[in-house]
Amino acid sequence: MEVVAQNSPAEVEARAWLNGHKDGASLSWPQIARLTDVASSTLSAFAAGKYAGNNEGVAGKVLAYRDRLASQAALSADAPMMPDWFETPTSQKLTSLLRWAQSGEIVLIVTTPGIGKTRVAERFAAHDPNVWLATMSPSTSGVATMAIEVGEAIGLGEIKGSPQQLSRQIKARVRSKKGLLIIDEAQELTDKALNELRSWHDRTQVGIALMGNEATVGQIEGRKSALAQISSRFSIRHVQGAPMAGDMDALLDAWGIMEQEQRAFLVKVGRLPGALREMTHTIKIASLAAMGTGKPMTLAHLRDAARQRNAKIGTL
Repeated sequence: MEVVAQNSPAEVEARAWLNGHKDGASLSWPQIARLTDVASSTLSAFAAGKYAGNNEGVAGKVLAYRDRLASQAALSADAPMMPDWFETPTSQKLTSLLRWAQSGEIVLIVTTPGIGKTRVAERFAAHDPNVWLATMSPSTSGVATMAIEVGEAIGLGEIKGSPQQLSRQIKARVRSKKGLLIIDEAQELTDKALNELRSWHDRTQVGIALMGNEATVGQIEGRKSALAQISSRFSIRHVQGAPMAGDMDALLDAWGIMEQEQRAFLVKVGRLPGALREMTHTIKIASLAAMGTGKPMTLAHLRDAARQRNAKIGTL
């Protein structure tokens, strides 16, 4: 007589939840596989009750994924609502520079961290299908790796081939579209990669905005002997070492913080490294702490939050 293996309660629970989650969230098995660290074929078989391997192990990973989602949802529900977008003098200036670059120019935008440069680029790209944002890193510093990252950004997927073949595919995609290629963290690129960007501009007239932190000036402008060709093509160089007047007030208004002592303290926070980003983190932590007490946020909450973020805050 054949003995039929009994599913454990954990397997039954995990299987029912997994099937409901996949349908409800409209996810594919490969997408869930990346989130659970379980192969997509294994998940599919497990969900159908046909997996011949360690079902208990799969169930454990599925339920751990479910619990992680529940924890994240609970945290999001308790977290203060961050303004989705608010205009600042800096965001207006950077947006105007990106519009100028899209007319077929190369611009260099260098700012101190934390004043919204990347958010501006993301928003600008999100509102125009012919604006593409590619963010560089140490692993994408060379010509080929930079081209692969750009290829992904402009919708070519994971392109392959020699650097020349990669370049040819990119030029074919951006040519005659009056587009803009935004390269964030441009300080990571090598001389050859920067000159490759220059060649794309020369051949296609695609606009290019090189964005980065203060190191970009030293790494690009300071290498004029090696990069004379691209440096001479910068139609505008915008270097900004601090938030513009009005940036901090715009952030505080967007968060609805009107109490003058709180505003004055947060302005001091915004003058530290990290600028507006540091202010935002401080407000979020303080708001969450205040919610836990059931009382409005106070200056004491902000001071405590700032100390958690930055030891230097004790001097303010």
